Amino acid sequence: MIKIKDYHNYYNPKNGMYYVDKSCQESYKRKKKKTNREKGKLVEFDYENGSNPISPLVPGPGGLPLPQNVATVRLNEVKAGNVVYLNGLFHINNDNTTAPQDLRVSIHKGSTPTEGNLIYRKVIEIDVAQNIHDDVTEVSVQYVDDNFRSDQTNVTYILTATQANTGLFLLNPITFTAMEIKGPF
Repeated sequence: MIKIKDYHNYYNPKNGMYYVDKSCQESYKRKKKKTNREKGKLVEFDYENGSNPISPLVPGPGGLPLPQNVATVRLNEVKAGNVVYLNGLFHINNDNTTAPQDLRVSIHKGSTPTEGNLIYRKVIEIDVAQNIHDDVTEVSVQYVDDNFRSDQTNVTYILTATQANTGLFLLNPITFTAMEIKGPF
């Protein structure tokens, strides 16, 4: 017959080791399994709160739509495998009394907004100004940038707004945030 001994152990959180109770008189220890507690932690954060007064979204040369920078955020260093969560909020007012207007909201990754660094776009219809109660529209954007295969420094994101015609005005409050979250996911 084989006699099985009963061992009682305890965990010491200071050094991450398990120890057998002294009553067992045997030195038995092992390492606690590593967990993913570090995954999902906030690494870096940047934000911009707009304080500009009401400003029109102006068309570009020849009446063509011109993107207007709403806000810009920059992260110093983003590690490979991490993600960046982007969140923007601002308001648009339509003073055109004849027709609804289309607003194009974009997020660009880089120091200047171009089609080559566009990572997010959405189109919103803003109602006409007269007899409508929702011509002042809250515009919100959310995007997760998970395209970090290598470490990157000075990562800049630009939130832009473009109108198709005329009559749209950018209103406060404006908030744009970027949060680097530890991965991998």
